[in-house]
Amino acid sequence: MPAVSARNRRSLLTASVLLGAVGATALLPVATASAATTSHAAGPSARYAGKAVAIGQDMVAVLRNDPRAGGPEAWIRAVQPHWRQGDAYMERVLTKLDRTHGAAKERGLSLRLVGARGSAPALKVTSAKGSTHTFRLPKVGTLDARGCTLVQEQFIGAGTVAVLSNGPTGPSAFFKDAGDGMRFAGAVNRAHPSLPKSAGFVARIVSPYGPAPKLVTNMEGGGHPASTTAFPAPGCVK
Repeated sequence: MPAVSARNRRSLLTASVLLGAVGATALLPVATASAATTSHAAGPSARYAGKAVAIGQDMVAVLRNDPRAGGPEAWIRAVQPHWRQGDAYMERVLTKLDRTHGAAKERGLSLRLVGARGSAPALKVTSAKGSTHTFRLPKVGTLDARGCTLVQEQFIGAGTVAVLSNGPTGPSAFFKDAGDGMRFAGAVNRAHPSLPKSAGFVARIVSPYGPAPKLVTNMEGGGHPASTTAFPAPGCVK
């Protein structure tokens, strides 16, 4: 289904008048839309989850610091140009930095994992012009260090993508335009499991405190079947 511009999509959801198709649908790192429920179990992806930070040139560094998995790591991944903090990041791996492979160059950036054998490892990113940014890795034992929260994206219709995450604090989801990544309509979580009617579409979490929460969405209004998407299982427990 072609993506809908942010302006036209918001008009569609709030007034049910406009539906303008523009451009191509954004690439999503997880599944395509489906009315059927898809189950997700904590599996190999939990091993690669961590604290994702944008480092430039349409790349993120997924920072981990788990001694059981070999110690400090920085997984460098390619992402979409409109990537923002909180978006899914399990896309193409460009390189990995760790204690045995501490430096690399990607897309004009020099990357170094410094202090990898100490108590405060960090990723140092240097541009071609010499400017440097340093990103501290999560402390050992913290939720980010072990990749406890997993994130996935799901196209739910009307040019909209739901970004679902699940971790020790429970499931949550926000919504963004499939074309330009603009976020809208707020979020749902344990404290607020349903969007208000003013959002213009239906979104609610079923069993937010249960072992298998699901997101139910309906972009068409009454009289149309809703879509159900399972949240990813958390990567660890609190």
